[in-house]
Amino acid sequence: MSLYNLNKAREGEISDLASWYADTFCPSPQPVLPQLIAEKLGITYSLGDYKGKFDGLIENNRGFFHIYLHCKDTDNLYSPRLRFTFCHELGHYILDDHRNTLLLPGTPAHGSVTTLDSSIETEREADLFAACLLLPEDRIKRDLFKRKFNFALVDELSRKYNVSLTATLLRFITLGNHPLMMVCSQAGKLKWLRYSNDFPFQRIHTGPGNEIPAATCAGEYFEDGTKYLNKSEKVFAEDWFVLWKSGDQRRQIFEHCIYQESQQQVISVLWET
Repeated sequence: MSLYNLNKAREGEISDLASWYADTFCPSPQPVLPQLIAEKLGITYSLGDYKGKFDGLIENNRGFFHIYLHCKDTDNLYSPRLRFTFCHELGHYILDDHRNTLLLPGTPAHGSVTTLDSSIETEREADLFAACLLLPEDRIKRDLFKRKFNFALVDELSRKYNVSLTATLLRFITLGNHPLMMVCSQAGKLKWLRYSNDFPFQRIHTGPGNEIPAATCAGEYFEDGTKYLNKSEKVFAEDWFVLWKSGDQRRQIFEHCIYQESQQQVISVLWET
């Protein structure tokens, strides 16, 4: 039940490529600036209100590439959301097979909406490229060295690298030092999930309509509005997962919820105690 993990080998290729671009154009301790990378690659860009038709769009005009970035409210080039979108569009240029498709005659401009739940593999690859570019492997490994996982660590990295919590978690799943799962639920139903390869459970115990389990922190939110703000709660493996071994039922895990109320959405971060 992947919804929607990438192939591990492909994850490694994308991570290595993103790290090369980060180290080449924005070496540590300089922050990664997608606008600088775009300029070095000869890619022009513009920010504007595109009426929500896309978050980012890359256009090929006879071999010259331009990126359009949709601005919301007070967005600027240093806003976490826009930085991720910019890097996502750069991914469509830097990843060879993506760029080769854009170079084909008649290929339309490619617009993307950043939701992390696309069923289209190229979109998931561009999302991963963005996370890897903004959180380069060597730098994150230094930050994680000999540190025990908790949600405060995720928050710390998010602030340090000026990226969203969800982007930080996506990177942590592929590179972190502790097995981890992200479960996104919307209006009480499972939307998508991502997990590190060594996470001990993978199959969510969903209802007949794909409802998430009621006896979870996310389930409580959709049931009666209960929120655990800035808190990691202990739950049992049997509350979340379909289990094959009876001894797994009372294994304790942490659940930390990120509430995205405007989208009727909760992202549950799960890890074992």
